[in-house]
Amino acid sequence: MGMQFSGVTALEGVDFDLHPGEVHGLVGCNGAGKSTLMKILAGANPDHEGTVLLHGREVSLSSPREAQACGIAMVYQELSGIGALSVAENLFLGRQPTRAGRIDWSGMRQQAQDYLREMAIDVDVRRRLDRFPLVIRQMVEIARGLHSGARVLILDEPTSALSPPETRRLFELIWQLKRNGVAIIFISHFLEDVLAICDRVTVLKDGRKVSTSRSDELTKTEVISRMLGRHVGQVSNLPGQRHGQVENLPHDDAATTLPARSTTPPTLRVTGLSRASEFSDVTFDVAPGECVGLYGFVGAGHQELAHAVAGAVSVDAGSVRLDESALPNGNVSAAVSRGVVLVAADRAKTLVRRSSIARNTTLAHLRRSMGEWLRRGREHTVVQPILDQVGCRPARPELLAGHLSGGNQQKVVLAKWLLGPVRVLVLEEPTRGMDVNAKDEVMRLVAGLKKSGAAVVLASTEPELVLAHADRILVFARGRIAHEFVGEEVQKADLLRWT
Repeated sequence: MGMQFSGVTALEGVDFDLHPGEVHGLVGCNGAGKSTLMKILAGANPDHEGTVLLHGREVSLSSPREAQACGIAMVYQELSGIGALSVAENLFLGRQPTRAGRIDWSGMRQQAQDYLREMAIDVDVRRRLDRFPLVIRQMVEIARGLHSGARVLILDEPTSALSPPETRRLFELIWQLKRNGVAIIFISHFLEDVLAICDRVTVLKDGRKVSTSRSDELTKTEVISRMLGRHVGQVSNLPGQRHGQVENLPHDDAATTLPARSTTPPTLRVTGLSRASEFSDVTFDVAPGECVGLYGFVGAGHQELAHAVAGAVSVDAGSVRLDESALPNGNVSAAVSRGVVLVAADRAKTLVRRSSIARNTTLAHLRRSMGEWLRRGREHTVVQPILDQVGCRPARPELLAGHLSGGNQQKVVLAKWLLGPVRVLVLEEPTRGMDVNAKDEVMRLVAGLKKSGAAVVLASTEPELVLAHADRILVFARGRIAHEFVGEEVQKADLLRWT
């Protein structure tokens, strides 16, 4: 079976081919075009130029249903299995066997058990899917795609949230599928995993294909060089790095010089923080007026950690202390009352789109607003100077928040915290989806809070953002701090090496 893809305008003429029994890695920095390419192959983006050939014949993948009918299945990073249903029900979802006009429950369970055992997945198919660890749920979703007849499997960041033993178990399944002739596209930011499991690796950059090479001809250093479009030097003692295959290469991208560690007593202390399957034994502190950047790829654990620091989720172990006093575990209201606030990546969860800008701004301060502002009819008067300060456009408190652009919605989210004392500002992807101007304006607001003495935690998957704004950088990989950069010159390549 062969597959070719060429001439897509959004990808500026990317050619990509896949063979039976091959695992083909697809890598690139954020915005490289990986998602665009895979959405086309999965039928989710039918509006494109160029051709898709399957078995040498041109096919039109105008919808996910058509892609599935052609034997193409995609397993997304955010799994789509229904946790409240059994493993068997998930495997046969929409295709349940019937007998005498009714679902054949016993037959379905037996077929599911037999099919999964053939794939070395030995589980009780009667149990709810959400009772199993992530790796099993992922394997069941892969099995579901193959059971529906797929011979092309697209795996999006399949190992991002898996432990090393779980990753090995998934790799064993992938090796078995290879032997059975299944063609697999493996998308991942974990370059060690790509080099370990893939036969060939294609690198994309800025919507163009940089190269396609055999994985045994590559090292992590070489892949990073191609992703960045420039040579980078090799660093020793990194997990997954193969030594002696690439000479030390000169650095030719700009470096950010980080300041020395602050000697001021910290405002925030995080000690031994752990949450199952997300992050483990994380310890760091942040001084007043300091920004600590948490960098990693999606699934590295730093984004989930940001929510835990702000009390938005509970933890299994460890503590978060503000001025030596512990914050209650998983109590966001208690954190906010003491000035620890979270600006999450998903604005939809923190912004009431159908409420006014003014109401969104005062919502986090209900006791004060009910007691001082709303009762006296002063809400708009109080909010107006804050909107002017953050540069919200239009700065009209009565407008619905949902009518604002993404950048201005983020300004409203920041504005509500300016109404109260901010001791610790926790940011998760604060500029996601914004244009350059909006990004600059939002980060100027953050710099203003930092200058006023707030301790800032900046969690992001964008190395450029962290390099531009952090005083110290903690690189996360698989739920742990892999390396800390402080008081030294750092380049984007340095961050990528530790992910």
